[in-house]
Amino acid sequence: MFRLFFQLTIISSALLVTAGCERSESPVFRFNSVEWVKQEKTHLADGEHFSEEYKTEIGTIMTALFGTPDDPKFPFFLGDEDPAHDIITIDNLRMAAGPTRVDKREPASGLYREHCAHCHGITGNGAGDTAASLEPYPRDFRLGKFKFKSTPLRSPPTDHDLTEILVNGIPGSAMPSFRTLPPEQIQSLVEYVKYLTMRGQFERFLLGELAALDGEPLIDLSLVDKPDGEEPSDDDIEEFEDQMYTVIGEGLQERIIDRWLRTERKVTKIEPAPPEFDLKHDGHSQFVQQGRELFFAKGNCMQCHGDTGVGDGQLNNFDDWTNDWIKSAEVDPEDPATYSDFSAVGALPPRPVKPRNLTRHYYRGGDHPNDLYLRLRNGIEGTPMPASTAMTSDEIWAVVAYVRAMPYLDSNKNGAAKPVNEKQVMR
Repeated sequence: MFRLFFQLTIISSALLVTAGCERSESPVFRFNSVEWVKQEKTHLADGEHFSEEYKTEIGTIMTALFGTPDDPKFPFFLGDEDPAHDIITIDNLRMAAGPTRVDKREPASGLYREHCAHCHGITGNGAGDTAASLEPYPRDFRLGKFKFKSTPLRSPPTDHDLTEILVNGIPGSAMPSFRTLPPEQIQSLVEYVKYLTMRGQFERFLLGELAALDGEPLIDLSLVDKPDGEEPSDDDIEEFEDQMYTVIGEGLQERIIDRWLRTERKVTKIEPAPPEFDLKHDGHSQFVQQGRELFFAKGNCMQCHGDTGVGDGQLNNFDDWTNDWIKSAEVDPEDPATYSDFSAVGALPPRPVKPRNLTRHYYRGGDHPNDLYLRLRNGIEGTPMPASTAMTSDEIWAVVAYVRAMPYLDSNKNGAAKPVNEKQVMR
């Protein structure tokens, strides 16, 4: 059974944390008030609210396990032998955390705040200072979903997936390339993103538990928060730790950390492309035509991307980061009055997802044929783009061939496509 080493100094400092309130000038992780409101609207009657004491309890647990933006921690349940060291290292967290360094001659630190926080926010909630003005909004890591990865839906990305995003950026968005950063700094940011994600996932788990508590505490703080400087007894500390184990065992260890430990085993195998995919092959045009037929029929791609692939199909879908709270009772994304309580606690206004314009020859998840194969095979996590489970590998490659040819095709009156310039198509 895993064991977590709680120090009384950590517990005492955690008791000072309340619902994202700042007790000093140092940045704090913002409480997930949008999830709090969602849980109230979902589980309580109109006008009812959860006890504010739960915010203190959740803040206590989160700070004890994950620390603060200036002093990050990670719950290594098995000490030095914990396999979680393979996905998170304290040295890399400290390199990425903390204030932006002023003297560039000093060892690297504060990388996340320097490069990422203005968009993604200190908490990784996608609500940084510039977020509201960006299209699409920056990623909120707390949902634990990543769009562009080599693993299937509901599986975390690999380190390589996150590195590719940092190195290449995301074309057509505000996410830039950080390829000029040294590899060790890239890795520190990769691990910090995972840290913020797991922290946010666990906070969401705790908030999801509120409805079942029926007024009982998540943990009994009175076991360690004694009056007049009284020290807790060994029995009190043991009971407190037992309660913490109960709370974090399933919610953090099994549901979150263990899943991140299995990412490499979940990578989708990319089946070899058939000979017809070779752009120099005589049968390429027929293969593109097969891809076009699949685009309109079996793949049903035109439903969102439109008949000509310019992204003018289904235009009223939302991504999971928005659906997560607008699907709460009586929330209409077309009527700001119905979600004013969410806006009041920091939710950004809902924006429908814009399907990709496939005629522009850039793709946010990468333009290599393998990247497009993975987008079709796995779908795009958190968006209406589904996994193509009904198509064979050869059929997926045919659609990839058609999509890659789209920027160089010209639609005629009956909707068929023909090359504008055969040499362009062969590029």
